Amino acid sequence: MYLLTSRATRLVVSLVACVFVSSAVVAAQPTSRSIQATYSELVVSLPECEATCFTAAVANSTCTTSDMTCICSSTNQAAIIDYMRECGNPNCTVDESLRGEQYVKVACGATQHDEASHLRSISWTLYAVALACFGSRMIARTSRFGGIFWYDDWFIVASFAVLTAVSIGAELMFDFGMGRDIWQLDSTRVTIVLILFYVAEFAYVIESALTKTSIVVLYLRIFPSRGFRVACLSMLAFIVCFALAFIITLLTYCVPFTYVWTMWDHRHSGTCINMTAQTYVCASLNIIMDVTIFLMPIPKLIKLETDWKTKIGVIFTFLLGLFVTVCSIIRLKYLAGWASSTNQTYDYAALALWSLIELNAGVICACLPGMASLFRRIKKSHDDKKRSQSYGNSYGNNSSASKGGSRMLNSGLRTYGGSGGGGPGDIMKTTSVSVQYKQRADDELSDEVELMDQGVPDALRMNRIDR
Repeated sequence: MYLLTSRATRLVVSLVACVFVSSAVVAAQPTSRSIQATYSELVVSLPECEATCFTAAVANSTCTTSDMTCICSSTNQAAIIDYMRECGNPNCTVDESLRGEQYVKVACGATQHDEASHLRSISWTLYAVALACFGSRMIARTSRFGGIFWYDDWFIVASFAVLTAVSIGAELMFDFGMGRDIWQLDSTRVTIVLILFYVAEFAYVIESALTKTSIVVLYLRIFPSRGFRVACLSMLAFIVCFALAFIITLLTYCVPFTYVWTMWDHRHSGTCINMTAQTYVCASLNIIMDVTIFLMPIPKLIKLETDWKTKIGVIFTFLLGLFVTVCSIIRLKYLAGWASSTNQTYDYAALALWSLIELNAGVICACLPGMASLFRRIKKSHDDKKRSQSYGNSYGNNSSASKGGSRMLNSGLRTYGGSGGGGPGDIMKTTSVSVQYKQRADDELSDEVELMDQGVPDALRMNRIDR
């Protein structure tokens, strides 16, 4: 178990390193301030209604028409674009306003971001790792390996199904423009990205709740002590309430409902709750639940009556789940200004990325015990096969390594009376020894641990179970 946990640890550490390096690439925002056009060239390139707004914005600024360096400074450029948005609202279409902003930014040498390929590679790499872990857990539950599906397995199946839907939805978001600046897209693409992002928020809450439920139900199965079961049932109730509360909140974000994905263009009216506060509360409670869930079994595991290497291995397997908490904390950083962003399709990319990392990491960590079970069962099968071959070589034709076999060992003949052997008056004694053996039941070969009360407080013993 210790060796398996070490390998699992290296896998997760490698994944963390990959994620941090890749996310650093996505987060990098190189800027270029070399002027690409003159004032007159920019005015000519703008849509007619936006050209009027642009000239008025420059006239209201402290810059002259010949000083593009002044116009393109960060402060003045932001003020000019804000003026153009307000000016163009009744006169220009949404797409004309987007093109006007694009031409101003490009003329001022702004970098045109496109992180879709990086986002896509990270997303599907994480999904592939999660799929491998999930598949290993499912294989360990097949009859060939003496497994059986329990409730925690069904919850992780549901969680992985939602994760698959989220990954497909993320792919659609990348295709429609997530990771690119909003001013590089048309209005239809922007709206589709925001609709998909809104749907993904529901999936985030549901998938996260299902993964947590799977882990807590696993605790219920392997820790039968009454006090701990009460704690687990209380946590399950809290998870359900958490999910329902935030699903209802998401449904009532804005009035009208569609204002969630139409407010960005400033052409629609509606009201919304404080979305930043709501997301902070959701994320904070999520982090608290993660820490609580992954620390819950540690006191029980410390008291295991087993060698320290196995004990450390088991504890470390559970503590790997805290990586999910790290992802949640990093994700919290990107929630700061997401509700007030004016470049949603680009600014939301980092938030979407860390949400994907968190969801995938949750499934991976929940499946690690199942992976250990599969690997140890495979190793056990290999060792049994070698042992059977060893028995065959030792006993030749008189031994059998088959399941449920037996051996007969003849002690030979001993004679009493007379010098001959086997005469009518001789007394003969024959002793035979029959050795019966059978393969251990499947439930003794399992590699998950069940902690059973022994009637003595805090006295625990480790047993093998096949579930």
